[in-house]
Parts: sequence; C-alpha cells; structure tokens
Amino acid sequence: MIPFGVSFDGFVPIREAVSIAQRAEALGARSYWIAEHLGYREAFSTATAIAMHTRTGRIVPTAISPYLRHPMPMAMALASLDELAPGRAGVAVGVGNPLFLKENGLAAEKPVPAVRDYLAALGGLLAGQPQHTQGQTFSLDGAKLAFTGPQPVPLYVAAMGPAMLKLSGAVADGVLLSAGLSTQYSKHQLDAVAGAAKEAGRDPAQVRKASYVYFMVDPGGSAARQTVREKLAFLFRNDKIKENLAYSGIRVDQEAVMAAIARRDTAAAAKLVPDEAIDQLTIFGDAATCRRRVREYLDAGLEEIVLSLVGNKEQRLQSLETLPQIH
Repeated sequence: MIPFGVSFDGFVPIREAVSIAQRAEALGARSYWIAEHLGYREAFSTATAIAMHTRTGRIVPTAISPYLRHPMPMAMALASLDELAPGRAGVAVGVGNPLFLKENGLAAEKPVPAVRDYLAALGGLLAGQPQHTQGQTFSLDGAKLAFTGPQPVPLYVAAMGPAMLKLSGAVADGVLLSAGLSTQYSKHQLDAVAGAAKEAGRDPAQVRKASYVYFMVDPGGSAARQTVREKLAFLFRNDKIKENLAYSGIRVDQEAVMAAIARRDTAAAAKLVPDEAIDQLTIFGDAATCRRRVREYLDAGLEEIVLSLVGNKEQRLQSLETLPQIH
C-alpha cells in the first residue's frame, strides 16, 4: 500500500470528515491532517472527533498560525489531544493564508522569525519546561504546562517559500509541502530542505517529508475535471504558489484568480486554470494514470502523500476505494 494520509479542509461537516477518516483507516491511512482555514470549521474540533472514532494514524492540525494562536493554549490543545489519543498527535505550523489574515485585520509580518519562535516555544512547553521567551508574536514569562503527553509531539512546518523550507530543515521534525506542486518542484523543495538540514548539522533523513496532493480517481468526464479545476483555483489564491507555477512552466493569471476568490466567485477563478495545471499539479485520472503519478511523487522524495480528496463525499470515497488498485 502506498504511504498515505488524508487531509480535511474544514469545508465539510465534521461527521462527514469522521466517516471518511474511518474508511481511510480501514484502507491503511497513516495520518489525518486537519486544516484550519479562517471562516471554516475549527481544526481541533475535527481532530478530537477523528481521534475518538479511529484507533491508528497520526492526527495533525495544520497550518496553525502564530498570528492566530498563542503557544500556551496551542500546547494545551496538543497535549490534550495526545492524552486522548496517546502517541498520535502532531502539528504543522505555518503562516496561514495572507488574504484571509488580512480580512481578519492581521498581517504576516516577519513570518520566518514568527514560526521559528513559535516552534521553539511549543517544543519547550510540550516537554514540560517553563518558557521565558519574547517571541515575534507572543510573550512567555515562566509559563509551563501542568501535564505532558506520553510521547514527543512531532512539529512540522507547512512550508512554501525558500526561507520557510530552510527553517524546516534546520529546526523542525518534518516538512509539509503545499498541494498543487509539480513533482519536479516537489523535488526542488525537498532538496532545499535537505540542504538546510546538512547546514544545521542534522541528518536530512531524520526530517519527515510529507505533502498535500489533490487526488481524484476518475476514468473520464468533464464534470470531475471541473471539480479539480475549482480546487486548484482556490489554491492559486495564495501568491506563494507563484514560484511553483513558473518552475513548472504553467501560465496562470494569478492576480485575476485572487480577485475572483476574494469576491467568492470560484467559477470565474476556475476558468483561469488551464488543463496542464490539472495534469501536472494533481493526481487525477483513471487508476493507471493515478498509479503512475503516485510513483512520480514518491520518486521526488516524499515519504508520505497526504491525499486531498476532491469532490463530494461519494466521489471521495470512490477515490479511496481505488487505492488497493493503485498500489
């Protein structure tokens, strides 16, 4: 079986997410990654529900932003999740989407120091150590958790840009790459993480390597392709995907996509996504095509493919059911 996890973006009801997680567990899922998009479902509510209705697999809220959550309540939530599901908690720290942050009166100033300080504080708190830190976005003056989990909680960085990739290799337990990356660009990013680990005197093999990948098994049909196109359009609202598009030779009017998403016009944004983006930036097609694309991502250096299942519940379950054929 391919080394896979499943992601949840907060767009569907929690009970539906739980049923998908249960089926994924039966098919061998290693992990469940729960995104925290502003305005959608809160990550820890879904994480707790999944923890209570599955027995295996790491549960990873992501991308937790230092601009939104103080490290102490974050450490409390993670330690509590690890107590509920021993040895299964993890977290991916990231800046968050600049567009959504701006809508909520927040600015991602000095993001690399902010994430670096946040990781250090989280690690210290989760280890039960008192923290005396003046971070980029917080202050701790002797704060300490009153309890700790049974095992260390792995800290990932949800990284896109070069500086955040370097931070991942230098200090984090793992890196989580964005969805919508070509296999060539995924390898390029993982090479950067490995280089940063070596510079920091770390063994690159010890840095866990995961990536979101949009995934839909479909033998053909314009409706399914349109669904994937809309998912990519939502991703392209983030200007940090620009380098990936350029590296992969895919032309997209990203400013127009961002404007359409800002006014919540997904259909207009999707019209700006070319077919080559679907072919290069997702795993989409019949089982044979998906099998080839999975191998390409693993050959790029990924250790775990985090499947961002596309479509309605029935379509997502159908895609999951094909995994034994794709192996």
